[in-house]
Amino acid sequence: MPKYRGKDSEQGFTLIEMVVAVLIVAVMITVVTPRLISAGQRAETTACEQNQRNIRAALAEYDLLHGAYPTGDTSVQLQALVDDNILDSVPKEPSGGSYVINDIDANNVTVECSIHNQLGAP
Repeated sequence: MPKYRGKDSEQGFTLIEMVVAVLIVAVMITVVTPRLISAGQRAETTACEQNQRNIRAALAEYDLLHGAYPTGDTSVQLQALVDDNILDSVPKEPSGGSYVINDIDANNVTVECSIHNQLGAP
């Protein structure tokens, strides 16, 4: 036999319960979104730093093989590393910037990013 449900026992959510649920979701989104954005920025910075290290290591290997660093502007130098099969491809800066190779002297080269500058130990 079905139980009698009075008018006061109807099931469903009240307006207050719905508003509270929406507010909880809004607070969660407000807290999580900045963390997700900063995580993406940290990932780009880390990838840029790793690319700079790879370029510096490739330049050191090129110097060992040829007795000097490649000459020309940065794009020519990076292509020389690819042509010698030291790098698989020219590294792309993850944030859309570009890399710059600076020859300080015959024994010292730095790699900088147009967005993140120089990262990691040379």
